[in-house]
Amino acid sequence: MMSIGQHAAAQKWRLSAGMAIAAVALAGCGSAASVRTAPSPSTTSTPKEAGATSTSALGSGGSLATAVLSSWESAQQTLYGYLQAPWQQDRANLVAGESAATLWPNLANYFADPALKSEQTFLVGVKMGQLNGPTSFDLGRPKVSALASTTATVTGCIYDTGTTTATGQPGPSNLDGGGAGGYQGSWNLVLVSGSWQITSFKTSSVSKC
Repeated sequence: MMSIGQHAAAQKWRLSAGMAIAAVALAGCGSAASVRTAPSPSTTSTPKEAGATSTSALGSGGSLATAVLSSWESAQQTLYGYLQAPWQQDRANLVAGESAATLWPNLANYFADPALKSEQTFLVGVKMGQLNGPTSFDLGRPKVSALASTTATVTGCIYDTGTTTATGQPGPSNLDGGGAGGYQGSWNLVLVSGSWQITSFKTSSVSKC
C-alpha cells in the first residue's frame, strides 16, 4: 500500500507525463499536417507597446530589427544545440529527477513562458524517446514582420534533417521525425529586462522552405 506521499508523487508523475505527451504531440515537423505552437500569453502579462517604430526599422539596417533577429537566431541555435546533444545522459538525468530548467538552462535566456515550457517539453520528449537530434539545420532567411518598442514578430522557415532512432530511422513525426523537411511560421518576441525573448510561436511543416 502506498503512503500519502507516494500516492501524491505518483499522481504528479502521471499528470506531468500526460501534459508532456499532449504538448509533444504538437511539436513535430516531419509531416505536412503537423503543427507546433505555444499560444500567446494573456494580454495582462504582456508589456504594453510604447509606440510603433518607423517602417525603416523593419529593414536589415534597423538597430531594433537587428537586435530582434539576433535574439531569434540565438534562441534557435541554442535549442538545436541541446537537441543535437546525445540523448543518453539527458535521459538518465531526467529519469533521476533532474528538471528541464536545470538540464537546459540557456533556453531561459531566449525563451519565456509559454514558449519556454513548450520547448522544454519538446526536448524532454526527444530525450525520453531516445532520439538523435537533426544532424544539420538551416535557419533560412527570417524577417521581422512587425516591430514596436517592446514587441516584435519574426516570420521565417527553418529546415532540418529531422530526428532519428538508434538505427538511423526517422523518429516519430510528432518529435521532429519523418525525415528532412521544414517548418514555417511566426514567433512573437517581447523585450524583457533589455533582452528580446520568444514568448509564443506557431509553425506548420512544409516539404521544403
